[in-house]
Formats: sequence, structure tokens, C-alpha cells
Amino acid sequence: MVEGHSVHRVAARHRQKLVGKKFACTSPNGRFTEGAAAINNKPFRAIEAVGKNLFAWFGKGDEEDVCVHVHFGMAGNWAVFENDEPDTTATTRLR
Repeated sequence: MVEGHSVHRVAARHRQKLVGKKFACTSPNGRFTEGAAAINNKPFRAIEAVGKNLFAWFGKGDEEDVCVHVHFGMAGNWAVFENDEPDTTATTRLR
């Protein structure tokens, strides 16, 4: 089970490695298609952890920003890959 301190560690790693970059976003399992399209190629502006929740902002810091909210629940995973990405699985919502 993901605990709050683990979520803060995920946020810190993403802040260090990814904030300021743009990404090509997809939803491999199709459950986050609209969300992936909304953040596709937008700058990853900020990320904050609150309990077991992650809030990730994409955009330029204006009214067109998009916030992605994730609650980890009983399980969940956000990862940073330095080299080759692993294959997606049936549960991969956002890549």
C-alpha cells in the first residue's frame, strides 16, 4: 500500500527530474485518453503531494493550465525512466 511519505518522495523525484520538460502523452489502456490529450506537449510545470494525492500541473502558469490529480488508493506507481521504457501493461493509464 502506498503511504503519504512515498507519495512525497515521488513528487520530489518528479520535481527534480521532469519539471520544465514537455512530453508526448498517451493512454495505453484508453482510460485516460482525454486527459492525455489535454497535457500532451504541455510543459510539466509543478507537482505537489498532499497525503496519498499527487497534483501535477501542465502549462504556462495561466488559465489554460491543466491539473492531473492522482489518488494512489491501495496501489499505484509513477516512475521516471532514464533510458528505455518498459512495455505497457493492461493497467497503464498514462504514459
